[in-house]
Amino acid sequence: MRNATRISLCGWLVVAAFSLGVGASPGCRRSALHDDAGVGMIAGTAGAGGAGGVTGTGGVPAACAGPSDARLVVAGQRILRLTMNETLNTVLYLFGTTEAAALVSAGLIGTADDSTDLGRRFPPLAALAETNITGTSFPQLEAIADHVASYVLANFTTVTACPAATDACATAYLDTLAARAYRRPLASDEQSRFAALYAKLRAPQTVQGYEVTFTVEEATSYAVRALLGSPQMLWRWELGDPAMASAPTGIPLTEDELATQLAFFLTDRPPDANVLAAARAGTLRANLAGHVDALLATVAARDWLGRIIATYLRLNTLPELSIDPALAADLGTESRLFLDDALWSGNLTDLLLSRRAFLNTNLATMIYMVAAPPGATPTTFVQTTLPADKRAGVLTNAALLTSRPRVQADNLVVPRGLLVSTVLLCMPHPGPDMPGSAGFDRQTTARQQVEMRAAQPACSACHAQFDPYGLALDNYDDFGRYRTIDDGGRPIDARTTLPAAVGGGAVANGVELAQKLAASPAFTNCMANVLLRYALVDPATSVEVPLASQQAGCATADVVQRYQSGSGQTFTDLVRATATAPAFGLRRAEP
Repeated sequence: MRNATRISLCGWLVVAAFSLGVGASPGCRRSALHDDAGVGMIAGTAGAGGAGGVTGTGGVPAACAGPSDARLVVAGQRILRLTMNETLNTVLYLFGTTEAAALVSAGLIGTADDSTDLGRRFPPLAALAETNITGTSFPQLEAIADHVASYVLANFTTVTACPAATDACATAYLDTLAARAYRRPLASDEQSRFAALYAKLRAPQTVQGYEVTFTVEEATSYAVRALLGSPQMLWRWELGDPAMASAPTGIPLTEDELATQLAFFLTDRPPDANVLAAARAGTLRANLAGHVDALLATVAARDWLGRIIATYLRLNTLPELSIDPALAADLGTESRLFLDDALWSGNLTDLLLSRRAFLNTNLATMIYMVAAPPGATPTTFVQTTLPADKRAGVLTNAALLTSRPRVQADNLVVPRGLLVSTVLLCMPHPGPDMPGSAGFDRQTTARQQVEMRAAQPACSACHAQFDPYGLALDNYDDFGRYRTIDDGGRPIDARTTLPAAVGGGAVANGVELAQKLAASPAFTNCMANVLLRYALVDPATSVEVPLASQQAGCATADVVQRYQSGSGQTFTDLVRATATAPAFGLRRAEP
């Protein structure tokens, strides 16, 4: 991939010694697609799919045609840059915790990028200002490479494990390091260029009239610097093997590319030794489900996927809200503990139905208004069970409810309605507010506002798709505290009739809403879509959700079918279904 970069001492080594001359990939682009709640939305329209869409009579999307349907392949051949978190994890993988921590301490990583919870966005590449490494991003990556190279120079014996600074030991170390950095064996021409680079660095050179020879340690340091700036390390290559046949029609990722895709999907780290060994042996694809299960049993995978779901729900942005920082920290901790329990301890629907909570004394007494569980302190969070008539899963979680504050002086119906519709059900955003949909104050009850919008033709068509969800959650105030009286001192009536998207029907409150959503195919479809969008990384890649009134979203529908045909209904089962779907391991041929 050619990029307009600033050429430095090692910059020219990167370009001259490592560039493969591959043109800019269709994946190297960025789109910003957000709904009113600030969550990344699905790009494209129903039926567009990854291959331009398949339509039936009257322009209606044709039914998904099973394993041969081209819409099961949604991403084209592409080259995607690593996120900053993946870059940090790569340094950790290659050089250890000391240097990775030093990069953070030096402010080279982790100041305002996706390596921090607050800087992370969904999907991961949405956090980057540039999905191509040019402009402002190159100096940062160059500074990281310089820092690591200096670390290698200062700690040569420890880093390389060379008992003596010899060319033989240094080149053996660099060969092994390059394969780990590339996440695959070096091609013969790459190996030749890398060997030539080290030889050139060790050969006498004339600098300003003086003959200079780099020591073994210096040459190794400069070679590491060039390696860390190489395209093969800084990008994820997904060009596949065109010689391999597939159904549906697509280009299968190579075993090494699949190893990288799987490892970054589940851990945001380079492939571990077991995954790399399977890729080298050519057995990874054939045993993919087993490798998924092995990785999902690790703390790294469970922690990372929990963070991804928290990011999708925007729980990572709590510190940005205009609330007490201590409260924001408590809410963030409690929500992460809830997700860790709900995602890994039961069925997928536990996200909506679990009443288990992890509370410290402050949240118990001031937010959830229950007795603090034994052993809880202001800094110790202890598991407890919340009242069945007031709480149900993430929908009534105080952190999630707080994360969607009032956007105007009126009530919380609209932001919370959009939260349910666009985030938990992945329904298309109905469009911007029309004149007359705002202008309420707190003297107007939530029910009155909903009824007034329903009576206005300019508002009713859109608001009918999400207002009922927000009304059902009216028993929770700005901080998620349960209440029966609204801000104006009037009794709350949260009864409502739900949209057809979740089967219609009446609910009386947020608990009944959660139960209704858990039983709806729309929730399962949405969660499958979320995982598939995350797995494909790039917000510019269109991944549609199956809607009741349409027959699009074939790739997501395939994940759901795999999930439902399995032996369990857990989040783990859904992750496995995602990783074994055609959309995960196949790419569409690009001209």
